[in-house]
Amino acid sequence: MAVTIVLLAGGYATRLYPLTKDRPKALLPLGRGVILDEVLKALEMVADVRKRILVTNHRFADQFLAWQRACAAPVQVIDDGTDTAENRLGAIRDLELSHRQTDAADDLLVLGTDNLFGWPLADFVAQAQRRRPHPSVALWQAPSKEAVTQFGVVIRDDQSRIRTFVEKSAQPPSTEVALCVYYFPSAMCGKIREFLDSGGNADAPGYFIEWLVRQGTVYGVPMAGAWYDIGSLETYHAAVEEWQAKTDRPS
Repeated sequence: MAVTIVLLAGGYATRLYPLTKDRPKALLPLGRGVILDEVLKALEMVADVRKRILVTNHRFADQFLAWQRACAAPVQVIDDGTDTAENRLGAIRDLELSHRQTDAADDLLVLGTDNLFGWPLADFVAQAQRRRPHPSVALWQAPSKEAVTQFGVVIRDDQSRIRTFVEKSAQPPSTEVALCVYYFPSAMCGKIREFLDSGGNADAPGYFIEWLVRQGTVYGVPMAGAWYDIGSLETYHAAVEEWQAKTDRPS
């Protein structure tokens, strides 16, 4: 089945100021390139990709277009028209904006461009496609409950169906984190508009997943290996050190 990849890059990353005051998070340096280069590499082994869409805000659209031209990336850049953190559309409205540019028959593979992971993305896609027409979410096992209070966490049954999803809880019910790596089969993509029309919180993707879990069946796909959510200066610097060490190793 054909897949459209949606890369979410519409945020303003205020927690990384001053690094991101005039530069998008996805274009921060990492190794020999930038974060977005590593995200693009992770997509190379995903089969049957019809289109790659990156949605960003108006403030940073020109920088993404310059990146796209410089590396000849096969990515369509969409400007969502916002120019401040206060008037941002939010990740789910950006997802809906991207969905309008896709073929209605395409499944969507959605990634936050501040996710870096050490496992093959194609493995996640293969497992998610076996669970069509239901959506799937990539999961990561955190070391402790204290480490997951800023993320969405899940409880799933022995069939890997997510039974509970809690976004950013001070008392998380588990240590299994839902990543911003989603597979949405074409049959359920109308749920994006339904969520927005119902008044759902469009800011963080986790609120949409939380709503989907209440509506029906959503599967969690545990993925082993390193994962970084670059949401703070601390995690950014840790990722830089890890990727530099990986780059410096002899092949």
